[in-house]
Amino acid sequence: MQPYLYSIFAQSLKMEIDLSKSDFNKTLAPWLGKTSKMMNMYISDVFRKNKIEVTKQQWIVLKILHEDADGIIQNKLAFITERNKASLTRLINGMEKKKLVIRSTSEIDSRKNLIHITKKGKELFLKIKPILLKSITAIQNGISTDEMGAFINVMTKIQHNLNTQKFN
Repeated sequence: MQPYLYSIFAQSLKMEIDLSKSDFNKTLAPWLGKTSKMMNMYISDVFRKNKIEVTKQQWIVLKILHEDADGIIQNKLAFITERNKASLTRLINGMEKKKLVIRSTSEIDSRKNLIHITKKGKELFLKIKPILLKSITAIQNGISTDEMGAFINVMTKIQHNLNTQKFN
């Protein structure tokens, strides 16, 4: 994001949501949206300040691949990361150029590609992990274990409700 646009965007996030202006403002939607944007900007800022040369999306792929040592079928990775196939292909291509991942053809189904994390990708993931954990701990400051549990419970219910809605 360009510095000028980043500044305007950051200022808009500091604005409070006025509950009296709209019934919509009393729902969870604007709070979830604002918090999500703030988290994304915060993580991007942490990456920039620590000279981490991957995007948040690339780090998420490294995390997923690090947790699955056998590699993941590219289509499954697209589903997990909520990206369309073309978008994930561009992301993986960039990560391959950085030698963070490799692509191989599935032995079971030659039409499918498996994505594997490389040694360099593992090293980068392990370097970034404590930085992110420290940053996440900082933003959770002052939130009790009970509050965390309640929050996760509410988020789980929202996700369940979204998964059970029928879209026309």
